[in-house]
Amino acid sequence: MLHLIGKQIGLGLCVVLTAMTLTFFMVRLSGDPTAQILPQDASAEQRLALQKQLGLDKPVPRQYLNYMEGAAQGEFGSSYFDGDTVTAIIMRRLPNTVLLACTSLVIALVFAIPLGVLAATRRGGLLDRSVQVVSVMGASVPSFWMGLLMIQIFAVGLGWLPTYGIGGWRHLVLPSITLALFVFPGITRLTRSSMLEVLPASYVNAARAKGMPERRVIFRTVMRNGIVPVLALIALEIGSLFGGAVLTETVFSWPGIGRLAIESIQRRDFPIIQGVVAYVAVIFAVITVLVEIVIRIVNPRLRKT
Repeated sequence: MLHLIGKQIGLGLCVVLTAMTLTFFMVRLSGDPTAQILPQDASAEQRLALQKQLGLDKPVPRQYLNYMEGAAQGEFGSSYFDGDTVTAIIMRRLPNTVLLACTSLVIALVFAIPLGVLAATRRGGLLDRSVQVVSVMGASVPSFWMGLLMIQIFAVGLGWLPTYGIGGWRHLVLPSITLALFVFPGITRLTRSSMLEVLPASYVNAARAKGMPERRVIFRTVMRNGIVPVLALIALEIGSLFGGAVLTETVFSWPGIGRLAIESIQRRDFPIIQGVVAYVAVIFAVITVLVEIVIRIVNPRLRKT
């Protein structure tokens, strides 16, 4: 098990380094950020002076090495526009995104897993077909369109909830439900298919033959073995939640790192963009390792692999 954890940590580091490297070079394809900072009538001398101040006058390979050296020490530089450190800016926004992502994941799991289990135990029935239709429809609708639709219905039309910003719990309802619908279909469908694979197993029939109540068979025997692939998917969906947060936070003006990324891309604030990607990549890698450990705890047979 320790060998597997070490392997997962190594893979996680590779993912983080790859994401950071790709982001570093891709943002530089967008052009010179000094054009966004200086007025249009700025002279060439002013542009050169600002490039030197920001370290953009050095060759790109040297910029990359400086960036990686700073990142290894937890330093991602400062914003081009307000001078505040990248870490400080992200730490002000990250809790809002974590709150939104966690709330959305809880909502998705509360509905997706029970519905997937019920659909599997009632295969071919009305509930099963309804769950499949809803899952396909949910996967087909873009999250930003769903967000706009919910604003139109529940905020503008009915006036029940606020349309944007952050404040009390009411501001969290629409964006969290919108983001939950982004991951709900995948978890529901995999839960159903995983349960269907386990239900015909011999050890499930043996549990029934011993007189174990059907509910106990489902939730103790079937789910314990069928939940493993679902846990693996949840780790991937957490990464999807951070990706989906970019659009959701933009639609609802939620002050998280997703909206921060969009603002930074529009302003060509390279350090902020690079910092956001690095933080999200690290979070995703850590969660992946933790989920692998949980999977081994839930299913002891996998500890030897």
